[in-house]
Amino acid sequence: MIGGGNINSMDMEALRERAGLTRAEVADRLGISETSVRNWETGRTEPTMTPQKYLETLDILKCTPEELAVASDKSISQRHKRKPGRPRKVIDNNHGLNEVERTESATGH
Repeated sequence: MIGGGNINSMDMEALRERAGLTRAEVADRLGISETSVRNWETGRTEPTMTPQKYLETLDILKCTPEELAVASDKSISQRHKRKPGRPRKVIDNNHGLNEVERTESATGH
């Protein structure tokens, strides 16, 4: 068996660490940026790749297709449980005042 460990507890970062690789090593071997790997791990973006890159990813991370799918979903769902985004400036055109409002994109409100 390629994988190992509890599949339901693994996210993208755990898959990479289990393979004994750094983000930079994964990025280099896949020919992508380290930022892309970090975004996958934090759930900011989902991996999108050609079929060949997909097979390379499975090989590099030493995981099964199911493990990669579950880990990707877990990373995305963890992102939605994190704190809301940065404060953003809101301009009240009626009074000319600047107010700061916390974005609630993570909570959907």
